Amino acid sequence: MRSLRTNRRLLLLRHGKAESPLGVADADRPLAGRGRAQSGYAGRQARELGVVPDLAVVSPALRTRQTWAEFAGAIAANSAGGAPRSGKSQPEVEVETTAPQVEVEVDLDRRVYDNTLDDLLDVVTEALHDARTLLVVGHNPSIASLAAVLDDGSSGADRSVLAGGYPTGTLTVFDVAGSWKTVGPGSGRLRAVIRQPS
Repeated sequence: MRSLRTNRRLLLLRHGKAESPLGVADADRPLAGRGRAQSGYAGRQARELGVVPDLAVVSPALRTRQTWAEFAGAIAANSAGGAPRSGKSQPEVEVETTAPQVEVEVDLDRRVYDNTLDDLLDVVTEALHDARTLLVVGHNPSIASLAAVLDDGSSGADRSVLAGGYPTGTLTVFDVAGSWKTVGPGSGRLRAVIRQPS
């Protein structure tokens, strides 16, 4: 088995469980309470693993922006003695929960909402070279498809989520060698699967 020299980490987060109110456009669907809990859980677990992103690319849909806000708030919580860290930018999210700022550059990218595998691959391969840990907050089926395509099959991590529909609030963490431009099929080693227990 070849050795994978880790240069970067790629985090793929499917938005938390969302509500489906009558008469509300898909892009304006908010997170349900369960979705907020899932997103916060993913952020806390990422912090414990030490996989805090320095670049987040987020779908502009309300539920993904809210997922990012909950995730970022959980990362910032209890760090530096409980004080939130100041950051480069935060998405302008009109949500009830105000997320503490973290040191993450945030890009809202329509291609993530468009929800195709090719678009997500483009988002990753075009990421800033200086970014060491990239988080993409998106939707199924493209998040699940990208995770399955990236997996090189060498990990001992539980890969059942890659074939099991990639439930809402699921976060996968991949180790990636080389530059973002070289990311493609089989180029990632699955390091962790994070999902709030039911």
